[in-house]
Amino acid sequence: MSANTQDIHPICKMRSGIVCLCLLFGFGLIGCRLFYLQVFQSDAGAHQVQQQHQRTLVVQPDRGVIVDRQGHPLAMNVDVPSVYVNLGSLKDPKQTARALAPVLDMPVTQLRQMFQQSQSRVRIKRQIPEDIAKRVEAMAIPGVEVTRSPHRFYPKGELGSHIVGFAGDDNQGLEGIEFHYESYLRGEKNLVQYQRDAKGGMISSLGNHGSTSPLTGYHVTLTIDEVIQFIAEDELAKAVRQSGAKSGTILIMDPMTGAILAWALYPTFDPNHFRKLSAKDWRNWAVTDPYEPGSTLKMVVAAAALEEGIMEPDTLIYGGDGQMSVAGTIVHDHAKSSWMTFTEAVAHSSNVGVIKVAVELGPARMLQYLKAFGFGEKTGIDLSGESSGILRELNEWSGRSLSSLAMGQEIAVTPIQMVTAMSVVANGGWLMTPHVVSSVMDGHGQSILTTDLEPRRRPISAQTATRLSRILETVVESGTGKQAKLVGYRAAGKTGTSQKVDPQSGTYSSSNVIASFVGFVPVEQPRLAMLVVIDEPEVGPWGGEAAAPVFGSVAKRVLPHLGILPGGAQLIQAAFSSSQSPSLQTVVQ
Repeated sequence: MSANTQDIHPICKMRSGIVCLCLLFGFGLIGCRLFYLQVFQSDAGAHQVQQQHQRTLVVQPDRGVIVDRQGHPLAMNVDVPSVYVNLGSLKDPKQTARALAPVLDMPVTQLRQMFQQSQSRVRIKRQIPEDIAKRVEAMAIPGVEVTRSPHRFYPKGELGSHIVGFAGDDNQGLEGIEFHYESYLRGEKNLVQYQRDAKGGMISSLGNHGSTSPLTGYHVTLTIDEVIQFIAEDELAKAVRQSGAKSGTILIMDPMTGAILAWALYPTFDPNHFRKLSAKDWRNWAVTDPYEPGSTLKMVVAAAALEEGIMEPDTLIYGGDGQMSVAGTIVHDHAKSSWMTFTEAVAHSSNVGVIKVAVELGPARMLQYLKAFGFGEKTGIDLSGESSGILRELNEWSGRSLSSLAMGQEIAVTPIQMVTAMSVVANGGWLMTPHVVSSVMDGHGQSILTTDLEPRRRPISAQTATRLSRILETVVESGTGKQAKLVGYRAAGKTGTSQKVDPQSGTYSSSNVIASFVGFVPVEQPRLAMLVVIDEPEVGPWGGEAAAPVFGSVAKRVLPHLGILPGGAQLIQAAFSSSQSPSLQTVVQ
């Protein structure tokens, strides 16, 4: 027995040695692996652990707000509830469909079909009223949840809708300022870290990761004044309805800076319900659609004649008893006249008188001044879709073109071009760039974009602007624009009545016209330049009857709001001092 023990012992000893070697080798492999993981793969391991407990998501910030010049919100965000269903947690789809159908006003069959989708989470209905959302929450159906997400809301409804525009369901700007300033309002995406529990659920936010972007988009401040906008829209709606017109436009500008104080179109629309409308309902035609300006363009002819020294205010012009021959046709005036002064020709909108002035200017200088006043080119306003209008070059003119242009025909202008041109006369001769946004601010109140108030060029001298202002004041005092006159204020302007082209015959219509008035007030220190356009009025079709009274009605309500009292007295108001309307010297020096 002892011999057998001695024989087995070396074998056991050998086996033990093999086992030990195997163990040593195994521990060596483990040690090497640990060394490799801890030294060479430490960063990767840490990242893997972090991935198991943390998750980084890309988060789009809330859309920036749009406010008027006084800080009143015109576009903001509100949390709107939507109903979702987690299909994996849904215990009784048929019963759930029957319970939700009457509350959500949806067919039971439609809900059942939605519950059969392959996705784990399905949106049942979006943007439901808050009272409906609370009823769904009170039902406490397993798998059914109500979530609230930011939705664009326009608290003033129709007010300023053509300027503000609207954003769609995906929070992307589609029209107006919402579209043009999309990159600012939408903001920059953020990377946000969340801590996860053992089941992968999110516990809490760990804040921004690798991003210093604000949590909201940039805020946009408009030059629009909410009160002035309301007055303009109110008076425009009354004028269109009373005249039986098709539509209308009022643009009000600070002539010293180009800042738009009001931009009213009628009919208007509610951006909260834009889906119910078509593109023609929300198109901003005051910047996209040119029209023939008619006699309002005589203001440019008068400016050119004074600047070139061709005419003086008291220069006599023969009226030809109210008619003259032009390129084989007869041009008529509304009233017969023999001799008239240059001032009277403009005040009473004499076609004969102004055509004779245009002939003295000649085609080259006529075109030069039309271009200098901004016609035939975009104004540069910060709105999308602007038209440059229509102004043909000399080689495209006919023998009648010079006379036609003197009367505001054979040219198409946009409303924003026309009010900008009148501002040249009001501010002493400078062509400004109109704008509807004064600044863009980040979430900390720091300005990241401000409007440049430098003039584009100087079409006429200050002396010419002053002399023309007196002539245009005569239009209101005793000429075709008498209904624009205000008690206690000196106003200046020009009327216009242009025939529309009949789309069927291609000739000027005998009944469809555009009546307009463009002017500024007060003459001694202009604070408002205003254009009123009434499209196809049925009652009082002339510019002096349909549009001039609207100018007076609006100005009478707006001037006191700006602290400008009758007789030239002014009130110092914080509302105006914060409106970014510096004096002309501040702008041009």
